[in-house]
Amino acid sequence: MYQGIIFDFNGTMFFDSQENEQAWRQFIYTSANREITDQEFQHQIHGRPNQAALEYFFNRSLTPCEVSQLSEGKERIYRQLCLENADRFHLVEGLTELLDQLVDQQIPCAIATAAGKGNIDFYIEHFDLHRWFDPTKIIYDDGTFPGKPNPAIYLKTAKVLSIEPKSCIVIEDSLSGIEAAKKANIGRIMGISPTGEQDHLHRLAGIDLILSDFKGLALKDILQK
Repeated sequence: MYQGIIFDFNGTMFFDSQENEQAWRQFIYTSANREITDQEFQHQIHGRPNQAALEYFFNRSLTPCEVSQLSEGKERIYRQLCLENADRFHLVEGLTELLDQLVDQQIPCAIATAAGKGNIDFYIEHFDLHRWFDPTKIIYDDGTFPGKPNPAIYLKTAKVLSIEPKSCIVIEDSLSGIEAAKKANIGRIMGISPTGEQDHLHRLAGIDLILSDFKGLALKDILQK
C-alpha cells in the first residue's frame, strides 16, 4: 500500500486554469506588451513558480523585490477573477469527500504547490483547507528551493510527511509538475484535468491514472499497489 498522498493545488484541487491564464494574459500584455502562446502556458507557466515565468517573459534576471512586486500585480488580477467567477470558485467535484476519507483513515496528505503565500492564504480562507491539512504540510513557493520541474518541492513534501518518495502518490495536472514527481522517484503519479483538456496528459509516460474529477474515487483503490 502507498502510505500518503501529495496534491498539487492549482489545476488539481481547484480548476483555475481559465482564471490563471486570463490573469497572465492581461498582466503580461499590460506590463511587457506581448501575447502569450498556448505552448508558453504549458511549458513556462503552469506548475512553475512566478519568478521563473516572469524572468522568461521579461527576458532578464529579476531582483527579489521586482519578483515580489510583479507577482503581486498578477495575483491581484487572478484573485479578483476567482471571486468574480463564483460559479467556478470551488474545489474539484468529489475532492472534499476524498479528503474526508483521508482524515477519517488517518492517511498522511499534503499540498505541494508553486503558488505563493498570498494565494495560499486566499485558498485557506475561502476553501477552509485547515479542515484537512496541517499548515506545516502545505508546501508553497517561499523562494527557498527551485520550482518544478526540479524535484525539490516533492522531495521536501515527502520529508515533511516522513514518507519515502517511492511510497507516496502525487496528483498533478501540469507537465512541469509531473516531471518533478518523476525526478523525485514518486511511487505513483496520477494526472488530472477537466474532460476535453487532457491531451497533454495522454502524451506523457509514467502516469498511472488520468482523472477528470474526484467523484466516486475509492481511497483503497488509490492506495493499493
